[in-house]
Amino acid sequence: MKFLIAAAGTGGHVFPALEFTSECLEQNHEVVWIGTKNGIEKDKVLAKQVLFFTLPMSGFRGKGLITKLVSVLGLAVSIFKAIIFILQNKVNCVVCFGGYISLPVGLAAIICRKQLILHEQNAVIGTSNKLLTNFANIVFLGMPLTTSHKKNMQVVGNPISKKIKNDEPTQSLDRALRVYVTGGSLGSEFINKNIPPALSSLKIPIIIRHQSGENKSNGIKSLYSSDISVDVQEFYDAPSENILWSDFVICRAGALTLSEVTSLKRGCIMIPLPLAIDNHQLENAKQIENLNLGLIFEESESLSSLIEKLQTIIGQKKFIVWQNAQDSIDHFQAAERMLSSVLAITK
Repeated sequence: MKFLIAAAGTGGHVFPALEFTSECLEQNHEVVWIGTKNGIEKDKVLAKQVLFFTLPMSGFRGKGLITKLVSVLGLAVSIFKAIIFILQNKVNCVVCFGGYISLPVGLAAIICRKQLILHEQNAVIGTSNKLLTNFANIVFLGMPLTTSHKKNMQVVGNPISKKIKNDEPTQSLDRALRVYVTGGSLGSEFINKNIPPALSSLKIPIIIRHQSGENKSNGIKSLYSSDISVDVQEFYDAPSENILWSDFVICRAGALTLSEVTSLKRGCIMIPLPLAIDNHQLENAKQIENLNLGLIFEESESLSSLIEKLQTIIGQKKFIVWQNAQDSIDHFQAAERMLSSVLAITK
């Protein structure tokens, strides 16, 4: 069977798509991929020796009028190019992982009358997926939606690598506290500025690994107390290793980050990006908090509130409770479940 994968832009879309791609290849299916010319997906897809095709698309929600007009023109061109790509490569099934690239590819799949499969990572369904949902054969969900589910929706989790699975027991407390701080690959100015003084105020032995984001590392180390051992990197090649190393994580509330943290049996303080479209990061975080796997801190709250939450986590040893809690979704099996369900409807 030949699959066309559509994913581009952020790691939240691309990395789950890469895991699904790996599952397809392992089961001897063919895969081709549509992304963008300058996205993070290009090199990673080509490394898997998968045919890679690009479309002239960019995001349009929250952008200015001229950008939106350019995006509309790009959409028409992209639909036409995607149709040609689907027909020339004799694609059987199109799998879209959300984001702006999914809309032209999904519409092309509908026009070509191909099986259309969607994957939504967040608790709030994104714009492209929302427009395509009624035409999709299956809509896979990384976590339950805040709204009611339709008949063609299945909660399967967000595909993450099985190679990082954590089967080790809870770590010993006979050492300094370990905290992994990350604003994601792009970094977070709010986290970079506010987390160092908050952790420094605790006056306890702490070891920090802090991912700042590209070109955002300058000055961060000086914001931490001299008593704290801190390593600041713009980007860690294996963030999952830092999650496992840590006692808990301080992070944004992207769906993939939260899926990795909870799957690796760690909890987190979640600081949702307030400008996230449809406030989906806050909704993601609420689900994790309801599972007793983390606490939410919003940017509108005071620094003293953040310090109080940190003191509660450490004083009540909530991070130990988080390490022994269980996410309701097994994200490690998500890609396998997706492929099994797709094959079941194509027989």
